[in-house]
Amino acid sequence: MTDDIETSIEEETPTGNEPSFEGSDSPQAMPALFNGDTGDMPIEARMAAIALKRERYIDGSLYDHACEHREAVERSLNNDMLRLVDNTKYHIMYASPVTDSETSIRSLKTRMSLTREEAATLAALRIKVLEYENQNAEPCDWLISFDDIRALLATGFLTASNDEEGTARKITSIVSRMRTYGYLAPTEDDDMYVLTPLVPMVLDRNLADQWLGSGAADGSVPADDNDIAGTDDRMTAGMEQDAFDFNIDDDRFDEEEH
Repeated sequence: MTDDIETSIEEETPTGNEPSFEGSDSPQAMPALFNGDTGDMPIEARMAAIALKRERYIDGSLYDHACEHREAVERSLNNDMLRLVDNTKYHIMYASPVTDSETSIRSLKTRMSLTREEAATLAALRIKVLEYENQNAEPCDWLISFDDIRALLATGFLTASNDEEGTARKITSIVSRMRTYGYLAPTEDDDMYVLTPLVPMVLDRNLADQWLGSGAADGSVPADDNDIAGTDDRMTAGMEQDAFDFNIDDDRFDEEEH
């Protein structure tokens, strides 16, 4: 048996006249990036895999690197109990934790349910994205202002109040969480944001209609739909989202609410 193995190795050993492994993702082609490095991934693949594990999503050049080295990136994610989610329409990816029903090993990232207010806000943002999609606008032009968000939420959980300062604080808190979750990105204008492609990626039209019900047509967001919210204001059906960072305190946002 050993002789067979040695013979096989000898037969497959490349000679000087045969093509080398240069340019491939094989371990032989991977230069060490630090002392003692035994990794077998190219630097671009490592960058993409690390970003997927640390950030809410990746796009741009990191997305291109992940596509180029997809097998290596997915293998790295799978080792940490993560699954690659790819949206080829908007060219963004994120890493989703494997569910508890599939494995008893805790993933590098954790999964969080949205609060009722967060769900209503996300659904409202999805309506705004739908307007831009119908106009064939590029994602970089999906702008939304602080006042736009306030108007979208005015017919939902954000009921009319004489406490303007308190209402502004509440919207600021919601906007902050939407930025943390990756649904809003800042601009040079402090009161203006860009809706990210993550919004339509995690909330498609069918699920948005399910959340909004008959209010989808007129843009209203029902706040007290018992089908989507539990008694503790956490979502009991529909969508769950991945935490922004793998070591985030799961209770932080509940504490922020109260």
